[in-house]
Amino acid sequence: MNFYFSEEQNRLREAVAAYAKIAGADPQRDVEERDSEFSWDVLSALGEKGWTGVIVPEEYGGMGKGAMEYTIIMEETAKELVYGPQNLIQAQQGLLAVGTEEQKRKWLPELAKGKIMAAQAISEPDAGSSFQNIQTTAVKDGNEWVLNGLKVHINLGKEAQLMMVLAKTDKGLTEFLVDKDSKGIRYEKQDPIGLRSAPMYDVYFEDCRIPADTVLGREGRGIETFMAIFKLSRLGVASQLIGIARGCLDHAVSFTKSRKVGENRVSDFQGIQWIIAKLTSELEAAKLARNQAAWLHDQKVNHNLETSIAKYLAGVVADETVNKAFTLTGSHACYRNRPYDRYVREVKSLLAGGGSSEVMLNNVAREILRPSYHY
Repeated sequence: MNFYFSEEQNRLREAVAAYAKIAGADPQRDVEERDSEFSWDVLSALGEKGWTGVIVPEEYGGMGKGAMEYTIIMEETAKELVYGPQNLIQAQQGLLAVGTEEQKRKWLPELAKGKIMAAQAISEPDAGSSFQNIQTTAVKDGNEWVLNGLKVHINLGKEAQLMMVLAKTDKGLTEFLVDKDSKGIRYEKQDPIGLRSAPMYDVYFEDCRIPADTVLGREGRGIETFMAIFKLSRLGVASQLIGIARGCLDHAVSFTKSRKVGENRVSDFQGIQWIIAKLTSELEAAKLARNQAAWLHDQKVNHNLETSIAKYLAGVVADETVNKAFTLTGSHACYRNRPYDRYVREVKSLLAGGGSSEVMLNNVAREILRPSYHY
């Protein structure tokens, strides 16, 4: 395995970083954060550059790249607290993994260009990682399915033209492709602490009728479909956490190098240096774990273990970094017009995305306790 980016990947990283720095400095981002509004201009710009279709094959209008390029885009945008195409990638991965040719041709071109948004509707009031508690139902009625139920914590639910909904049928949990224009969908906007530029909704399905051919994958095999999506998308969340940790650490370290205490700078003190060294070491470890999992995905090798480790390590270092930033900067971090407040809120929200740290540890334990596993 090569732990270094190729020249092409480095050019992509530099281009995304340059764009994200400009987009992140736009005062409109502050308005979106305050009011919890989506950055449609960012989506349009990402689409024009092709980055919203990074994993989509060229025949469907995408870049035809892999997980490594996807994680680059997610990390560099998150570093500047700018929307990255996570929701789109999740939908694209589901369609590519188990969608029919008709479903791919209907949805992938517009998703790849960033012309429409997508959302995942899985969580319910009593069902997060515990899928057996899902209560949303889909009942076959002639050549239609009838959806009823409530989904919660749905980022970009109302903005999404396409929603992937996990529901129970007679054969078990099944994933459905639901068009926003379907009748019987109602949204209630929520007020989350983080990820506010990806507005969150509770979504009600009330006798919502959708065509019979909207099943994604096979009826009753919704867990397989879910895993086909989230094995990759967890790398996106890990990359967001890594990007935020990088951005936060950059700000905090710059402060320690410029702030004087008597004849010394804050960065001259060994206690401060140890914090910086420890966070940097943990951040590099998380990046290497993420890169390994992305590389395995692109080699079409099973990466359940590696992805769970990457997401866990990214969460640990991001959480520690946003907390230690207050140690490094003291009271100077305790103002709303500085980025540390948002770094904390974004990390706390992302820690639950794609499965909490505890769920990741469960996944790791399950993999290494298999009879076939060897250290």
